[in-house]
Amino acid sequence: MPRHEPVTTRLDRARALSRTIRDAPADAANENRICPSIAFLAADAFPRLFLSRASRHAIRNGTSGAAELLAHGLVSEDAYYRSLANHAGVAFVEPTSIAEVLTGENEAGGEALSRQAAWCRLHDGSVRPLFAPTPDRPGIGTDLFRARIGKSPDIAITAPSGLRAALARQIRRKLGHDACNRLATENPWFSAKHGAGAWHGFMTAGVVTGLAGGLAVAPAATLLALHGAVTLFFLATVTLRLFAAATYRFLPPTPLMRFANSERPLYSVVVALHREAPVVADLITALKALRWPRAKLEIKLVCEEGDRETLAALARERLDRRFEIVTVPLIGPQTKPKALNFALPFSTGSLITLYDAEDRPHPDQLEEAWQVFRQSDATLGALQAPLIIANPRRNWLTTHFHLEYAALFRGILQLLTRHGLPVPLGGTSTHFRRAAIEDCGSWDPYNVTEDADLGFRLWRKGYRVGLISRPTLEDAPDAAAVWLRQRTRWIKGWIQTWVVHSRRSAAWPAVKRFPGAAIMHLLLAGTVACALFYPFTVLTVAVLGGWSLYSGTLPAAWSALAVLDWSNILLAFAAHAALGLRTIDRPLRPLALKTLPLMPVYWLLGALAGWRAVRQYFSEPFLWEKTPHRPHDPSGEMHHV
Repeated sequence: MPRHEPVTTRLDRARALSRTIRDAPADAANENRICPSIAFLAADAFPRLFLSRASRHAIRNGTSGAAELLAHGLVSEDAYYRSLANHAGVAFVEPTSIAEVLTGENEAGGEALSRQAAWCRLHDGSVRPLFAPTPDRPGIGTDLFRARIGKSPDIAITAPSGLRAALARQIRRKLGHDACNRLATENPWFSAKHGAGAWHGFMTAGVVTGLAGGLAVAPAATLLALHGAVTLFFLATVTLRLFAAATYRFLPPTPLMRFANSERPLYSVVVALHREAPVVADLITALKALRWPRAKLEIKLVCEEGDRETLAALARERLDRRFEIVTVPLIGPQTKPKALNFALPFSTGSLITLYDAEDRPHPDQLEEAWQVFRQSDATLGALQAPLIIANPRRNWLTTHFHLEYAALFRGILQLLTRHGLPVPLGGTSTHFRRAAIEDCGSWDPYNVTEDADLGFRLWRKGYRVGLISRPTLEDAPDAAAVWLRQRTRWIKGWIQTWVVHSRRSAAWPAVKRFPGAAIMHLLLAGTVACALFYPFTVLTVAVLGGWSLYSGTLPAAWSALAVLDWSNILLAFAAHAALGLRTIDRPLRPLALKTLPLMPVYWLLGALAGWRAVRQYFSEPFLWEKTPHRPHDPSGEMHHV
């Protein structure tokens, strides 16, 4: 006999469910209607209340009664499939009894993991075909099942999660290898694994040789020329920020329309975790708050197999059927993009979004993203939600981080998306069409800013990136050492991304898209150059100022250099301050004004991170410096409204 929970427990759960889920309007006919996929449960004294309620939700959501029963925890997977086997007159095989799957090893990851039937070797040595009908397919009732197995008396039923887990165990090495090497093998032009090309080396050698010779022969003129060249990057950055500030428009939350749940697709949420045990509880709470039909939401929690602390923390959580823990084998670089690549075959949604461990997304973010995708054509490949730093009042470092994120996600990205320019994605709270990710070759496991890289690859493939209004809250590092490691990784990734997208390749976009290519160079090479040369600009101003005070005069070339550097510093400060103050929330502007005088110090920290990134690019290009997170302290911090 199938094993069920006590009836009183299921009744309590059903009452709780009725309070939290809006039932579809039900007439007398629908009130007692039971879906064929769960009708056989009535013979096992399963409460008819549950069956009719699950059936109504199935009609409302365009799913099946079995999917709704399992999604809401009203029946365990083991109990459902035992009962199905009993009523089909075949054996039920415990998932733990599967020793080996004899088919599917040579299939692509997604195809193998979606198998519903396979020949399996059991631990007792027997070999038999196992059938694991998925609950999300309406119509897999007893009659259909009998028709499928009529000529196979040895066939048995097992739970889909058991067959899937057995398949995953067998192909995990292949999946891990593909996650690491597919892009580098199939499209090496777009992989950071191969490093800089010959022309990058010639260019670097030429610049270094020219500077050395110039400094030896005419130091003042050489420095003036060098600073003049860097000034082009400063001026371009200043112009971009001033233009973004001038054209910025506050975007209120997008009104949401009402749709039937049957129209909503399966949505996959992927979260890559590495040494995140302290924030697991907060993360699960935030993910459970997402408003989307349970039977149409799958959440993949992706962990390295050696991360015992995080896996133990996940094991302590009450995870329902929306959640699946995916363990990544220790193959290749231990980077977030490799984990995302590995998890992609486990994700079946047509829409996919990514979150980080410390994120607290707005509960309606999936809904807004889907509605925007629904109203757009297939060229809209991704949507970026704004990231908001929730702890700006912690100290001056987090205040500047908040200012920086507001300028980027509300100002610069608004400008770029409005004009169809390439967008460096945020790495979290980005919503994708699955087809767009696959068309671009998914993520580059050797690029430590896989988000920016994928944004530029989407643009080069002809996809657009849009914005949505409902934000994600996350906490900024409040310690300089942690901030420095995170910023080093970012700048190293920007260097990698610029090298990749400045290679000579047949995949370059047409000349008519030159503005996009110029923006790409500005956002990557320009940002890195400004960070690297900022301390030399400050040093030049300080030295020339001291010289002027000591001697009372400066030669014309040195005076021009001083004017140039002072102009760069003042213009950059004005542009960053203007865009930041324009885009942050009005209540935080007094706090931002108090900390603005520390912006030059913030930039010096960025310069230190930049030079660390240059060193790491040559010595440890694929090192992922982990940013530690701690549980969120809600007191005095920002919240969703």
